[in-house]
Amino acid sequence: MAPTLPTRVPAAPTRAPEVPDPGRVTKPGREEAGARAGGDPDVAAWARNGRPERLIVLRPGTVALVRRGVVVRRLYPGPGAVTPGWLSANAGAGWITYEPGRHPTMRVRAAILLAPGSALQIRPADGTVLFTTGRTAASGTWLKGSRAVLDLTGATLRSTGPGPGRPYLAMGAGGRMDIVRSTVTGFGRAGPAVQSGVTWARGSTGSAVRSAFRGNRTGLRLGGSRGVRLDRVTATGSAEDGVVLNGDRGTTVRALSAVAGGRHGVVVGGTDGRVLTGVVTRANGGTGIKTTPQRGLVLSAPVAYGDGSGGIRLMSCASCTVRSPLVGSTPAAIAVLGAGSRVTVSEPDLAGDGSGTGISLAAGIGGATVRGGRAAGFARAVEVAGAHVVVDGTALDDCATGVAVRGRAGPVALRDLDVRAHRFGITASGTTRGVSLTGVRIGGTSTKGLSSASPGLRVDGGSVTGAQTAVDLRGSARLDRLVVSEARRGVHLAPGARVTAVGLDVLARRKGVDAEAGARLELTDSRVRAAVALSGDGSVRLDDATEISLPPFPWLGLAALVALGLAVLLQTVHQVRHRRTAPPRVAGHVRNTA
Repeated sequence: MAPTLPTRVPAAPTRAPEVPDPGRVTKPGREEAGARAGGDPDVAAWARNGRPERLIVLRPGTVALVRRGVVVRRLYPGPGAVTPGWLSANAGAGWITYEPGRHPTMRVRAAILLAPGSALQIRPADGTVLFTTGRTAASGTWLKGSRAVLDLTGATLRSTGPGPGRPYLAMGAGGRMDIVRSTVTGFGRAGPAVQSGVTWARGSTGSAVRSAFRGNRTGLRLGGSRGVRLDRVTATGSAEDGVVLNGDRGTTVRALSAVAGGRHGVVVGGTDGRVLTGVVTRANGGTGIKTTPQRGLVLSAPVAYGDGSGGIRLMSCASCTVRSPLVGSTPAAIAVLGAGSRVTVSEPDLAGDGSGTGISLAAGIGGATVRGGRAAGFARAVEVAGAHVVVDGTALDDCATGVAVRGRAGPVALRDLDVRAHRFGITASGTTRGVSLTGVRIGGTSTKGLSSASPGLRVDGGSVTGAQTAVDLRGSARLDRLVVSEARRGVHLAPGARVTAVGLDVLARRKGVDAEAGARLELTDSRVRAAVALSGDGSVRLDDATEISLPPFPWLGLAALVALGLAVLLQTVHQVRHRRTAPPRVAGHVRNTA
């Protein structure tokens, strides 16, 4: 039988081909015939795929070994999927080797290309499959294909170390990649996104089930895939993002986790109408869950804890919903920003470490609604700089400031809030417009309960309890049925403030209403009780139904003082009488009187 002739592309370096192993099944003449027909398809595939030093091309019924642009051997497996064990037994030590022992290892020294119609299967019997890291991208290894099948079940894949030629897995158009009960460690290199780790590329499908991706450049990536299933998947210690979902369609997600990545935990974008349930991120260097511009995203019960730059960041997310998020120990639990963002956050449970912001609604957004839930332990529980914002029924606890409305925010509606803040309850700057409070309860503040310079502020119902100054107004406002109590100063009006109050009830320890010169207050059907009910040089107009008086006398306290004094008096009289009473006489026969 004539020897097999190597086939070259013109640009390939001059190198003698490897001598085929006579024990392998080869077919002479195919390469030469391919060259005469206008070029060998395996050599063309080598040229299209970065010209790796060694390439194994799997096709239905044939395997080509290509070294530096030369087909040095062809193998002919039986029908069905090829396995690494078969390749190691037939390709030779320079390509794939099997190292037996207590922990058997399969060492891959070549890139592997799955051509259309081919299939590769890796099982636990193959042991740990080590992909060699090259000193250059061309000398490294990888495993990819299109219109092919890659099946990893119970497999363990690892790279041999760092370097520019780190391996990667990728499946392209028409292909299927299933990774089940498997672990992939140390994959991904700098360069195109498809080489970033483990990638389902455009038009591919498949699944990752009960699998772990550890120390990859990007844990796993879905880039334009179709119908991929992610179930109980964890990406840990990624150099960059843990999980990227970009432009994929029909993806189903259950129990997806990204932990301790160098950048973001989960990055989501490029697809409208996506629903993600049970996403968990923890201790990532960037944001836990980051979205890029999209429409109709639903995040259901996401969890983000200890991520360095924030928990959930929604960028230009239109008609998006976040349900029951649980976020803790991060500088910004939930941030909504970007033109066109319209987001609803329902029943959040947010916990801070005394710094940062619970919910940040940035300037330029289209609108945001926060309903129910709780935010506690932040420097600012809610920060509003955007338009068309509603915060309804949320408890804000243990924060330095409950709500800060700033910039050019407005309109902003705060409804039925319970605010317990250390310093400021609610603040609104003078550049905001259309700020309203309905049924808001503020308590526990040490400085100011409600501080506003926002023109046109409207307060309907609610209460402010405690603080040095309960209500501080530096702009126009209307106060209806507001109750102020236990404050050192009830209401303060700065120069130029114009305030109308109906049904205002103020009980203060020192000053009830303090109107500085140039301020004006109109009180209707109201009540002000304080040691100094009205003070300052401003104008205060009262109607006949308004009551101005001293605070109620503390009769119960007086009664307690009287009772205490009487008890002290009775005890003193008893002691005096006891000193005047002679001690009892002891009988003469009693000797022990100690």
